[in-house]
Amino acid sequence: MNAAFLLLCVSLCGQCGKMKLGVRRTSGQHHHHGTPLFKKVLDETKTHPLKSDHLLRVDDHDFTMRPAFAGPAVPVGVDVQVESLDSISEVDMDFTMTLYLRHYWKDERLSFPSKTNKSMTFDGRLVKKIWVPDVFFVHSKRSFIHDTTTENIMIRVYPDGHVLYSLRVTVTSACNMDFSRFPLDTQTCTLELESYAYTDEDLMLYWKSGDESLSTDDKISLSQFLIQKFHTTSRLAFYSSTGAHAYF
Repeated sequence: MNAAFLLLCVSLCGQCGKMKLGVRRTSGQHHHHGTPLFKKVLDETKTHPLKSDHLLRVDDHDFTMRPAFAGPAVPVGVDVQVESLDSISEVDMDFTMTLYLRHYWKDERLSFPSKTNKSMTFDGRLVKKIWVPDVFFVHSKRSFIHDTTTENIMIRVYPDGHVLYSLRVTVTSACNMDFSRFPLDTQTCTLELESYAYTDEDLMLYWKSGDESLSTDDKISLSQFLIQKFHTTSRLAFYSSTGAHAYF
C-alpha cells in the first residue's frame, strides 16, 4: 500500500553574500396590482424551525467512519494560500509560515434538500460532529490554528454533499540545510501534508487545481532572503507498519 502526500516549495535567494534558500513545499415583465413582480421561492434551509443539524442529519450517521466506508478511496482535494513566510532559521534549521489550508471532498451523508442549490456555511463547531480529513504536517515542530476572535475555521456544505473545509494555520517545520557550499549554496525545504491514519486505499490526497492549487501574496518578503519561487509536488510514501500514504 502507498500513502499520498503533498509538498509545498519556495525558492529564496540570499542577499549581501547570504545563502540562497529554496523551501519546498497538493420572467414575467407584466405585473398586476396587488401581485408581486417576482415570486419568492422557499428554501428548506431557511424554513423555521428546522435546525441546521437536523437538515444535515448529523445524528443519523456514524461520522467516525469515512465517507463510502469499505468502498473506493475518498478523493480529498487540497489547495493552499500562503499568507506569509515569517522566518527561516539557519541555527534551528526550520522555517515558519502562515497559510490558508483548504480541503475539498464529498460526503453524501451531508446532502440536504434545497430548491435554490445554495450552500450552508458553518464555523468550527461543526468539525466535532462530522468526518473531516486527518491531514497533518509531517515534519512540523510547532503549529496552531488561529483563534482570534474565534477559531479561524470554516466549513461550507453544498446540497449534493460536497464540502469545503478551510482553516488558517501557522506552522514551523524542520528543514535540513547543507552549508558545505556556503555562501553559494541553495537550500530546499519542504512542508509536507499527509493523512495520519488513512492509507491510499481509504483516502487519496491530490492538488485540487494542479499547479494553480498554490497561491502566494506578491508582497511576501524576508529581510535576508529573496524569494525565488513556490511550487508543488505529490507522491506516495510507504511505511512498513501502516502501509502507503499519499503526501504533498
